[in-house]
Amino acid sequence: MVDLLDIDLIVLGGPFFTEDVAGFYLDEIARTVNAFPTARRLRRVAVEPSVLSAEAAAVGAASTIFHATFTPRLRGRENRARHLPAR
Repeated sequence: MVDLLDIDLIVLGGPFFTEDVAGFYLDEIARTVNAFPTARRLRRVAVEPSVLSAEAAAVGAASTIFHATFTPRLRGRENRARHLPAR
């Protein structure tokens, strides 16, 4: 996936990414994603800890509800499609 998506940075975080296991995860994932280079010949993939809290994923998921509810929409797009002449 790293090569397919041309990812140059992996950020790790979440409730199970605690200080006592962070070093192990960072080292192992960095070693693994850089061990089999295809596109990595150009650059290495950096693996870093998230600077956000463990609740960041939950806050992001909850914010999608607000986004869907409060994002302005263009009116009439659906209506225009119904009133276009048939081809």
